[in-house]
Amino acid sequence: MARRARIVLAASGRPTGSDAPVSRTTADRWVRRFLESGVAGLADLPRSGRPPVVTGAATHPLIAALLAPTVGWTSRTIAELTGHSQSAVARAWTRAYTTSATDLGDQLPTAGLRLAAAAVDARNSILVLTAVGPPDNPLVGPFMRSPRRPPLQTLLAADLLVAGRPEPSTDVAADAALVRAVRRRVGAGASIYVVTRQPLAAPESSRRDVVIGDRSAWQGLLADLVRRCTRSAVQELVAAQRLAMEWARGDRSRFEWTAYGPDRRAAAPNRAAEATTPRATSQAIADDVLSLLLGLLTSGRLAGGDRVTESFLARTVHASRSHIRDALRTLASSGLIELERNRGAVIPVPQTADVVETYAARRALGGLVVRRAAHWTTGSLEPVERALQDLVETGHTGNAWATGEADLRFQDALARSTGMRRIPQLFFGLTAQLRLFIAVMGLNYTYSIPGMCHDDTTLMERIRAHDESGAARVWHRKIDDATTYMTTQLNIAGSARR
Repeated sequence: MARRARIVLAASGRPTGSDAPVSRTTADRWVRRFLESGVAGLADLPRSGRPPVVTGAATHPLIAALLAPTVGWTSRTIAELTGHSQSAVARAWTRAYTTSATDLGDQLPTAGLRLAAAAVDARNSILVLTAVGPPDNPLVGPFMRSPRRPPLQTLLAADLLVAGRPEPSTDVAADAALVRAVRRRVGAGASIYVVTRQPLAAPESSRRDVVIGDRSAWQGLLADLVRRCTRSAVQELVAAQRLAMEWARGDRSRFEWTAYGPDRRAAAPNRAAEATTPRATSQAIADDVLSLLLGLLTSGRLAGGDRVTESFLARTVHASRSHIRDALRTLASSGLIELERNRGAVIPVPQTADVVETYAARRALGGLVVRRAAHWTTGSLEPVERALQDLVETGHTGNAWATGEADLRFQDALARSTGMRRIPQLFFGLTAQLRLFIAVMGLNYTYSIPGMCHDDTTLMERIRAHDESGAARVWHRKIDDATTYMTTQLNIAGSARR
């Protein structure tokens, strides 16, 4: 209404500021409505069609992303949810994220950043970023097409959702503690960048703080974050998005997420171990492509049977077409995608037989792993012990999806610590298959959290006791139960689609 009032004032010759010009037809319409009905004539008229699904602040085109039914929302989803037209939602996004974009300039590296932590409450919003690896190239092309955009957009919208709420009893120390937790993970010499709406105490020489006090300017960070956070895995950001959406449906007291723990802590030693093993370029790009596809499947932007072009993958992972072609062959050889003549790469749709076959192979390989683990020394078990602790801590959060991921990381840690040359790589390939099954089928994979924790704890007890046969029995029972659960879920999902 404020802009419409300025249009009316401008039509009468009064100065109104720097609004963008409008057409004569638009100006005449608002002047006529003002003359007929006064200020009330500048309000929106009742709209025909479907009423909004949500009310209050949730009808805001930016806030509604937090209350969408799934992480795979689009502008059409938001329009249906809020009662706005899709074009109105698009205009609101353009104003917030493009027209009013906040340029961080040289305050942060232009690329190669990873979002390490985020927190939101009524007092402050904070993003903690780390510089990972060698210099990287910034994203090219429209940032709105990046798969990192929706989860980052959702995290930024959380700041609007808590506007006007009473400030929590926690003070700035909670944010400082979050930054310290990231510092412990990345080490004393790593560079940390903190984007915050309120200044933090205790600055560090290797930490740069960027204060963005205005809420609208905070939303305007989206384009810059998408272009600079090139080292944030899509799956990792989608996991943060899921937690933020769960928080938005709860009491909204304080949202806090980190990429390291408790749901990611075991991943750090894994990456360090992998860094010592050189990987072929095709395998490295294949890993990036698989991570991208899993993120797109999880967010609902891809589905089983969809085709993925080489040009899209080359633009998104910043690789040449020839490297992408080699990477796709690598993934196809592992059964993770299908290469069809004249169609390119196609996301496979798993059948029950595929799941049974994958778990049968995992059961056999895992049996070899746990039997060998029963002969390890205590020091060799340290990475596995950390992975188990991560699983237990994640289980305490009640998040079944994150606990399932921690369970897979625990199993991979077992395989990685064997020191064998071939078995771990075969095992990791089966882990990727399981993640793909869950993502493609859109399964509500909520296997019992106490069951996962009990099985893995019992398995480690047998390994510590050097009970080779006992460890194998626990492993076989665990995989048999998982096979039954997964095939049941597949049958339920198949019945729902029919």
